[in-house]
Amino acid sequence: MLQQLVDILTLESLGEDRFRGRNMHPQGFRVYGGQVLAQALSAAQQTVDPARVIHSQHAYFLRPGDCAEPVVYEVERARDGGSFSSRRVVALQKGRPILVCSLSFQTDDGGFDFQEPIPEVVPPEALPSERQRAIDSGTLDENFMITTGEDLDVRMVRPIDWENPQQAEGELLNWMKTNGPVGINPALHACLLTYMSDTMVLDAGLIQHGRSWMQMELQVASLDHAIWFHAPCRTDQWLLHTANLERNSGGRTLVRGRFHTRDGLHVATVMQQGLMRKR
Repeated sequence: MLQQLVDILTLESLGEDRFRGRNMHPQGFRVYGGQVLAQALSAAQQTVDPARVIHSQHAYFLRPGDCAEPVVYEVERARDGGSFSSRRVVALQKGRPILVCSLSFQTDDGGFDFQEPIPEVVPPEALPSERQRAIDSGTLDENFMITTGEDLDVRMVRPIDWENPQQAEGELLNWMKTNGPVGINPALHACLLTYMSDTMVLDAGLIQHGRSWMQMELQVASLDHAIWFHAPCRTDQWLLHTANLERNSGGRTLVRGRFHTRDGLHVATVMQQGLMRKR
């Protein structure tokens, strides 16, 4: 449920810049990376002047997360400068790090402005949601619902049968938003965008070869993730996410993602590298 997602992004303070977060899918086979990224941002935000907003996050995934265990976040206040604040966050389970990341916050500033136009695609109203497609096909997994849950509405411009994938160009286009309103708090919307940013990324590298993460002979996992925030947005309104394959090599895939608002504003850019190899 959407309220559950909002709740897991509201961390429990443990004092001394330490926080604890619960898991969105406690029966899943591993913690969704986007959840840990978003909770790390939520933890860091609580140590920064609210006038300074996130502009970049760079993370490394170190270990799979255990869905049965809460995640503890330790924040280091690396620097507070004249207009930038830098934070380092370690996410831990059972005392061992599962993710480390650096985040940078900035006061509002003007300057040069340029962006490439939004791709021309079918509007979301003309597309089925991933949840509806999973229900119709009988493949809905109630324990690991990232794109098929009741919290997010995800609609693929060119839907893929992940159980029987066909080789296609390494580009995925998806409309995304929350399944209901979540208020106007920009810090929450930044966390929700971060949560979404780990969705349908590595799949662009897989589909280039007609493969799927569901194929057990493959080892697929996120290695590192970076997101740059260009402008504030509402995640309870439609965002177009484009994921483009940059390179597959060395048992790894590198994919670039972009988020646009429906009226064409480019609000965030993502780069993710993942493990993609035969076991």
